[in-house]
Amino acid sequence: MKTLLHKIDSFFNSMAFVQKCFILFFFSAVIPLALQNVVYYWQTEWKLQEEMLQKINEGMDDKADRINSALSEILSLARSYERNEMLYECLDYEYSGDLEFLIQYQERLQKFFMDNMSSVGQIRSISIYTDNATLFNSPYVKRMEDMDMEALGEKLDYLHVEPLAEGEDVCLRTAHEDARLQKAQGNRSMSILYRMDYYRQYAKYAKLLRLDVDRDYLKSILKESNLFDNMLLVDRNGCVVTAASGYSDRDVPEFFDSGTVEDRKGLVVLERTIGSFPLTLYGIYDSKLISEEFAQGRQLTVGVSVLCLLFGLACVCMISSSISKRMRGLVAQSEDIARGNFVQMPMPEEGKDEIGILQQSINQMSAQLKELIENEYKAEMKQMELEKETNQAKLQALQSQVNPHFMFNALESIRLKALAKGERETAGVIKYMAKMFRHIIEWRDNIITLREEINFLDEFLYIQNYRFEDEFSYEIEISGEAYDCMLPKMILQPLVENACIHGVEAISDDRWVKIEASCINGPDGAENTLEIRVADNGGGMPKEKLRQLQDMLKKNEDGGHSVGIWNVYRRLVLYYGENFAFDMESTQGKGTVCTIRIPATYGEAFCRRQKGEQDVLDHDRGR
Repeated sequence: MKTLLHKIDSFFNSMAFVQKCFILFFFSAVIPLALQNVVYYWQTEWKLQEEMLQKINEGMDDKADRINSALSEILSLARSYERNEMLYECLDYEYSGDLEFLIQYQERLQKFFMDNMSSVGQIRSISIYTDNATLFNSPYVKRMEDMDMEALGEKLDYLHVEPLAEGEDVCLRTAHEDARLQKAQGNRSMSILYRMDYYRQYAKYAKLLRLDVDRDYLKSILKESNLFDNMLLVDRNGCVVTAASGYSDRDVPEFFDSGTVEDRKGLVVLERTIGSFPLTLYGIYDSKLISEEFAQGRQLTVGVSVLCLLFGLACVCMISSSISKRMRGLVAQSEDIARGNFVQMPMPEEGKDEIGILQQSINQMSAQLKELIENEYKAEMKQMELEKETNQAKLQALQSQVNPHFMFNALESIRLKALAKGERETAGVIKYMAKMFRHIIEWRDNIITLREEINFLDEFLYIQNYRFEDEFSYEIEISGEAYDCMLPKMILQPLVENACIHGVEAISDDRWVKIEASCINGPDGAENTLEIRVADNGGGMPKEKLRQLQDMLKKNEDGGHSVGIWNVYRRLVLYYGENFAFDMESTQGKGTVCTIRIPATYGEAFCRRQKGEQDVLDHDRGR
């Protein structure tokens, strides 16, 4: 894993800044936008399909319920006719002549049927068949010698009769008359047949009630929805009774097969039974319509996305080109300075950003270094030309003293520039960094108090807080006399730096680092041990890596990638020998805790202060 990360790091380090910008743009904008569009369109189209299917099923249920309601009303009317004693009396009576029947028909029967037809609009016609020879044919009463319940004296190309309910002599009849018979309302018919035998005292003649359903009424129900390509109502044999479109009153019966329709790509057939009636409602819709309509919106969105990406690419090109050009100038200037040519780059008036400030600082540092080298180093080199090795050592010593001062000057120049521009937060961070440099320059002693070390860490952690913005916090808890304990300088800084860089940097939010120090009791009960803990809630280390690190410290091997920890451990060994403890605990995903235990020793200032306080107490007691 380390080797792979090292190769990736080397690969990016070998790239130009512009190439890195393009790679960043590709992985942070192009790929996420493409994935977002793919997922969005897939989910949206799937949801639209689900919503459309739900609406289609609701539409099917609504049509089936309405057709069932219409047929149920007709069936209810037929049952009321079947129990109407006036009809039985009129139909079973033997008339003396046609005139007597005509008077009876006009006064009672005709008005009765007309009133009922006006109340139920889905009925096309009502007929009662009987074998009473004293009657003659009329619009509502038909005389028939052969009471065939199925054919009813018609010449049919197709006939299907199916009972509707047990215990009742009622049937649903679907038929198609002979093609040679041209009828005003078409050759197809659907009727409810009810054999009238409720009153046994009127059983001299057979009586059959026929109510023809208005197919145009049913067709109007089917045509109301625009969700379907077509809707059809068929009987048990598959013969089409009526359809919203595509099935006209032809000369021959037409049959519907859902299997042949579903074979056509994209067409889906839904079916519903019509209550207790032997009828099936089919709805046909094209599932490709949603995809085709959605594809138009997809093309528009893809076009807009491409334009946005092109605009973003143009912005990246402009900005990266500007930054790269100025960075190339800084690199060239740094290379010249490294070769001893202390050149200064021209400063454009518009260069007021961080690169401009850095460029100005390098120019100042270059001029100052050039002046110092010309005034001091060259003169010494001429005078000590014969002692080249000694001269080189002194030169390096002088540079080690001069460079931090000029870095401090450069930082101070940047801080003043930031204050002039109103960037107080940046100026504050630079101020803390300058204080850190000053501490490093002014620290003469290798052994300092914990208070000085904590002050230095507080400045370092302030800078880390700026680096992580609002997603980082730190806490320092020093108890008792631990502040005045002595320890090697900068012994804690590498541990805190590791906690910030290798620890909390691995998580995205709620980062924190905590430093604790206290004096603990030794075996004799006295506070003679200083215990310091540095903890973080970062990514932690795997058990294998922690074990390797602990083995490396025990065997005193080279630190490798863990230089900071190795240096801390080596300095503790040099200062305290075996009289110290250094422990590390780490849990992957939870954080790392480093604990140092060293002898609690105090400086002369602390001893003098303690002696002064004791003298005051003794004096008070004497009084």
